[in-house]
Amino acid sequence: MEKIKEITGKVLYGLLFAALIPIILILWAKYTHDIVTLPLPDKLLCGWIPFILGVIFICAGMWSLWHSGKGLPMNAFPPKYFVKNGIYAFTRHPIYLGAALVCFGLSAVAQSASGFWLVSPVFSLLMVAYVAGFENEKTESLFDAQDYKPFLSLPAASDISPSFTERLSSYFLVFVPWLIVYEVFIFIGAPMNAIITNLPFEKQLPAWEFSEVFYAFTYLFVLSVPFVIRTKKQLKSFITDIWFAMIIVGIFYLVFPMVVKQRDFIPHSFLGRFILFERSMDGEACALPSFHVIMAFMAATYFGRSFFRFRWIWYLLAAVISVSCITTGAHSIPDVVAGFFTYIIIIYRQQIWNFIRKQAERLSNSWQEWRVGPVRIINHGFYGGAAGFIGTLLTGCFLGRQYAIVCFAIMVCVIIGAGLWAQIIEGSPKLLRPYGYYGGLAGGIFACVIAHFVFSIDLFILLASFAMSAPWIQATGRLRCLVQGCCHGRPSNENIGIRFTHPNSRVNRISGMAGVPLHPTQLYSIGTNIITGLVLIRLFSIGISASFIIGIYFILNGTGRFVEESFRGEAQTPYWKGMRIYQWIAIINILIGIIFTTIPNTGVLVFQPNFSSFIAAIGIAILITIASGVDFPESNRRFARLTSN
Repeated sequence: MEKIKEITGKVLYGLLFAALIPIILILWAKYTHDIVTLPLPDKLLCGWIPFILGVIFICAGMWSLWHSGKGLPMNAFPPKYFVKNGIYAFTRHPIYLGAALVCFGLSAVAQSASGFWLVSPVFSLLMVAYVAGFENEKTESLFDAQDYKPFLSLPAASDISPSFTERLSSYFLVFVPWLIVYEVFIFIGAPMNAIITNLPFEKQLPAWEFSEVFYAFTYLFVLSVPFVIRTKKQLKSFITDIWFAMIIVGIFYLVFPMVVKQRDFIPHSFLGRFILFERSMDGEACALPSFHVIMAFMAATYFGRSFFRFRWIWYLLAAVISVSCITTGAHSIPDVVAGFFTYIIIIYRQQIWNFIRKQAERLSNSWQEWRVGPVRIINHGFYGGAAGFIGTLLTGCFLGRQYAIVCFAIMVCVIIGAGLWAQIIEGSPKLLRPYGYYGGLAGGIFACVIAHFVFSIDLFILLASFAMSAPWIQATGRLRCLVQGCCHGRPSNENIGIRFTHPNSRVNRISGMAGVPLHPTQLYSIGTNIITGLVLIRLFSIGISASFIIGIYFILNGTGRFVEESFRGEAQTPYWKGMRIYQWIAIINILIGIIFTTIPNTGVLVFQPNFSSFIAAIGIAILITIASGVDFPESNRRFARLTSN
């Protein structure tokens, strides 16, 4: 009987990945066909070639797991042995990489814009989240940490010279993804509602054709870096620097519609004609910040570390290249300045992170309370009140003055839902009044449905209005989590973690990890919510339907929460089937989001600031401040206390 159950489980597990998920993705692409209308790339280059490569990666990965690992792909039925050979000597995750390539390839072959620009990127993001948020942890628990360096991996942080293979690998890790990110935005072209970055006087500037020598030299300058770097530590640093550059610039290109108007001129030399040829292969979309400037200064940094005596020459060359971006007419002055400041952010990102981390640690130990008779006022309630104020004001501005009271009532239901959820799902005997985010979400959705029927308000407009404000509510509310010590992370190292030392923090009172460096999961949540909020603002600015905005919110929120949960360390969090309960809820969130994106012909949001929503926001701020920061510490009645005695 046990053998039959095991075989049945393996069959069902295989069907989930081999049949159910592909069917969901195909249906998702089909039902969002009329919503995503971006242009599609060539069928051969971006269709058949990725598809064939993807199939090869998947088949090779499954064969290696079966032949060398004596098992199936990871998760429910892992192999007996850790696999390092075959395709796994090239990349750690050939099956996931292959699945992404197949998804993009089939979408291009089928000429599905939705499949290529929506389904495939989201599917790839979800696979990354799944590996980061669950599979890596699961693999380490089964096989322990492995000294395993496939071809596509970061070199060790050592002071010995990189091997030829490691230098070659860096081209695949750095320049191939950079080229893909850049060309994607170039191919899409100028975004809707584009903002021109040129300053008014720049159109009068001449085009200096000879400066194309320096502009074009950038490519050789940057491509030489992996072979002049002297240590593995420097090579690893270079790769991660470019990764951060791609992430920062990619997000900026996605959410901020900037374009440059390249100056027209009549060429008088070969270099002038080469400028025009280069423009024909490029575009005006990837303008601010300038990748050219970022890459030039990155190259200068690593040339300077390898040839320290000539350091000033490399930085002078980067400065000349930056000027050439303007003199060739390829970029505006703001593009170049933004590129330089982006470079500064990337180079000093560790110092910036340490500053943010230290401020978070200071906030996490800033607990203050005041007594008025039997009543206690705790300072973290003010952050909860600020979150309620921001959320009510933003939502009210999308709903309009006539629905300010409705917005107020729904926010009250959010508070009630958060309280009830935490009591039922994660309540601790030491806490009589905890709050849970998903309870607030459920309470808000329930209240929106009631308001739809009672006041005849469009349900999608209601939900989308709250979706627009939800990331900012949660990002602000995480400041309360820092002070209170809730939603804290598991132990980490000194360079990442923050220490909670205040005796009233939940880290001390409930988890018993006072003074231990913990993952700042509250900061992780703030970061993902800010990105989610910016993406939603961009969708709103181009007039995307309310249902699509709701769906993208659920997808991004669920994805971020899934990964965040893997870094959580709260003792009271329940598990089910090997995963944290909130990771299962995050998956449900993602599926709900997919469904919402397929709903056509819903209304669009209109931003309409009004004073009535401001008054309602003040009322909610006071109410949430009291609910989350005022209690009766000597009482043992239900909902009386916010902390243990």
